[in-house]
Amino acid sequence: MIIAGAGASGLSLLWYITESDLLKNRSILLLDRSLTPADDKTWCFWDSNDLPMKDWIHHSWDSLNVRAYNHEFPAKLQKFGYHCMRSVDYSDALLKRAKADPRITLLEADITGFDTIVAEPPSIDRSSNGTPGSSKLGVVHTSQGDFTADWIFQSALKPVTSSEPSPRRHQNGIYLKQHFLGVEIRTEKACFDPSQATLMDFDTPQDRGLTFFYVLPFTPHEALIEYTFFTKTVLSRDEYMRGVEGYLSERFDLDASGYEITREEIGVIPMETRRYPARYNERVVNMGTMGGLTKPSTGYTFTRIHRHCASIVSRLEQGRQPVVEGESQYRFRVYDTMLLYILEHQPAMGKQIFHDLFQRNHYDRVLTFLEEKTHPLQELAIFATLPYAPFLRSIWKMRRHILTGA
Repeated sequence: MIIAGAGASGLSLLWYITESDLLKNRSILLLDRSLTPADDKTWCFWDSNDLPMKDWIHHSWDSLNVRAYNHEFPAKLQKFGYHCMRSVDYSDALLKRAKADPRITLLEADITGFDTIVAEPPSIDRSSNGTPGSSKLGVVHTSQGDFTADWIFQSALKPVTSSEPSPRRHQNGIYLKQHFLGVEIRTEKACFDPSQATLMDFDTPQDRGLTFFYVLPFTPHEALIEYTFFTKTVLSRDEYMRGVEGYLSERFDLDASGYEITREEIGVIPMETRRYPARYNERVVNMGTMGGLTKPSTGYTFTRIHRHCASIVSRLEQGRQPVVEGESQYRFRVYDTMLLYILEHQPAMGKQIFHDLFQRNHYDRVLTFLEEKTHPLQELAIFATLPYAPFLRSIWKMRRHILTGA
């Protein structure tokens, strides 16, 4: 097998494969442009203590807070823990395991494309439960040459069918970006409560579109502050920094002499109704964001990646084709479409919607809903707490998109 891309999805799949006793004889090529762990991402997620990699969690919180219109809605989590994992810790641990495993070959190379070829001579067709016969192989083209395998799992290139969006947005979907600058700071005075994370602080100017701050405190003196937007256009670093400096001054009474920045991260996550295919081609499987695993309305991906990888490995163990649809069920795609339409066309309503959502629902209920683990009656109860007119308008405006499968 080949894993093309050593980000969260590629490394997670590698972990699940190597933990499988039934796949212990498989050889694996892991390749990416760089296989040096980078301290440039923080992955946040919630779970009910069933994630298999707890040792690599950087920090956890048992309570969350949301702020809007000068009101705060703190709550202690009952069902979930909220966690963050640093990409550098995750990558370092998994790459060390890979280097020590004789089944795994590591290669640094640029990935330029994928193809399929007919296997010559005919090989075991693993898609037919191991019966002999001709089969196809996946091909990855790289700066270091071409490599073939029975299956390639890729998170490096956009699927070929994911064309750029049409200007006719009402018919063809919504295409926003979640973009942010995060700065990890160390302060002289104690400013933070490390037991409570601020999921969203909307009390900041909303003139560019839905905007909030995200605060992850690690100690009373250390926290990650992210300045986040759900809009079409990203900002320059200077624009992000001016917002961060203003927030630290207003919320924590910190001027530039009261803290030092110890690391930065910047990111852009797609928030769009476009559906990504499960396959790049017959023998290349899409993963991560490229496989539609990013939830369009929130950007959360990490636990969805893990469920996807576990399903792929389960199919490999059964001798089945390891192609798993990564997207949400239809009704959740409709919900995402409704919210994205509002955020694009009525961004001022976003603050009110999130205010009402967290004021009138317990965090565990909201997180279960965002995890897509609720049933329709629970979802109706949540929607009953929100302003209904914007959602009805969004259904009407996006009716063609919704009626054709969202």
